[in-house]
Amino acid sequence: MITSLALLTMVGAPGVVQAEVVLVGSSSIHFNEISKTKLRDLYTGQSQAVGDTAVLVIDRDDAFGERSRFISGTLGFTTEEFRTVQRLLECIGISKAPTVARDSQHMVDLLANNPNALGYLTRKELQGSAARSKLKFIKVLAE
Repeated sequence: MITSLALLTMVGAPGVVQAEVVLVGSSSIHFNEISKTKLRDLYTGQSQAVGDTAVLVIDRDDAFGERSRFISGTLGFTTEEFRTVQRLLECIGISKAPTVARDSQHMVDLLANNPNALGYLTRKELQGSAARSKLKFIKVLAE
């Protein structure tokens, strides 16, 4: 039954299986969980720190097929809402846009080589990464 439920959560449309997207940080980042609100603040650029520690926030290019799934499922925005919020905050000068990874390997490299990096991968990318020992799953808490 649990396996069936897990498979259902990964299906976005009939006959189309989507990869599960997970929040990942470098293994040395000082937290294991983050609130959805704080994560939104980081990704929109309203905040660049968790507590007293600056965080390198890494986003993906629109070409990454699961980006919209992360934005809607994890951040709670539509892709267009997310772009609008980012542009608005940039225009009024209170935000810093996230670093954008060129591709999956670049995302893994940025996460593994920056002690306070935070980004997202598909579970398959995380499991298949040679740098997996330098990365950790970050749990997103409900609001």
